[in-house]
Amino acid sequence: MSNRRKHKVIKLNDLKEFCKGVLIKEGMNEAEAEITADVLSETDGYGTHSHGSKNLHNYIRKMRVGGINIKGNYHLISDGPGFALIDADSSIGMVPAYKAMKIAINKAKTCGISCTLVRNASHFGAAGYYANMASKENMIGIVCSNVDANMTIPGAKGKVIGNNPIAYSVPAGRFRPIFLDIAMSTVASLKVIQAKKDGISIPDTWITDDDGLPTTNPGNYPEEGAMQPMAAHKGYGIALLVELLTGVLSGGGVMKDVPSWLFSMESKNDVSHMFIAIDISKFMDANHFCQRVESVIDTLHTTPLAKGTDRIYYPGEIEWERYERTLKKGLFLPEDVEESLKALHEESGVDICWKEVEFA
Repeated sequence: MSNRRKHKVIKLNDLKEFCKGVLIKEGMNEAEAEITADVLSETDGYGTHSHGSKNLHNYIRKMRVGGINIKGNYHLISDGPGFALIDADSSIGMVPAYKAMKIAINKAKTCGISCTLVRNASHFGAAGYYANMASKENMIGIVCSNVDANMTIPGAKGKVIGNNPIAYSVPAGRFRPIFLDIAMSTVASLKVIQAKKDGISIPDTWITDDDGLPTTNPGNYPEEGAMQPMAAHKGYGIALLVELLTGVLSGGGVMKDVPSWLFSMESKNDVSHMFIAIDISKFMDANHFCQRVESVIDTLHTTPLAKGTDRIYYPGEIEWERYERTLKKGLFLPEDVEESLKALHEESGVDICWKEVEFA
């Protein structure tokens, strides 16, 4: 008996058009639907499916019960030569985030470095998308966000602080940008949810139980227990820095005042984001900088290999290679993503242009 089964494959642009069409049908204007769809599909292209189009159905569910304001009136609260503060008005997270990074990039062209804060915001997908916006402009991009309290801290039990993500992207000349996007927990919480759905155990470094002790059983999460911080006090310390730079500095929600975007559908998410753009050309010739980064990457690539290792990757290289394969061959949809998009297609009536391919 063959172990092969059929999976869906879709061109990246077709996935984007599907997401855009669904959002327009839901009532979003075309320009904002375009931004949202681009963020989600590009993230899938990197292989980060936990933060891509899989979440679109839940964003729409949240819109329908009032947790996201589809007609949100995001607007500037304060504005200066090298800074800005935006109130997102609980609109879908991608649009004010995209606008905020654009503002930071444009201000950095004059000031050299610029920072935009967004408060009263919603889950914005993958932070790395916005960091990459800066590197496309030959700038360094840094992005961070607080999230709902889903992570414990050393010595505590229960959820204390969010696994607050941080991302950066640095242009790299003949290479694709150096690119990192991580949360401060050992893994993303959605991976625990998926393990729970699949009925499988997890490593004991992922979450703690209701007594604050490591567990391999995801069955009681998120009602009980909490995510574990990566590298113990180190992940905790960086998560706290992100909390201070986003929720505290912007005047937005902080720690347990922030509801979950996913598990509290009717609640406004009330997260905050920070977007930093650094114009390299204000510090040195941009081409010279990229040559120096190329030299760093060459050094990494030619580092002596440990036994059994085939090659060394720089941060983001694996994602860029996935992205290039996706552009050439189409995007392979994992089963959970396929199921989510299929349900959204059936509910919305918007066509999705995918094909079935057999995989072992």
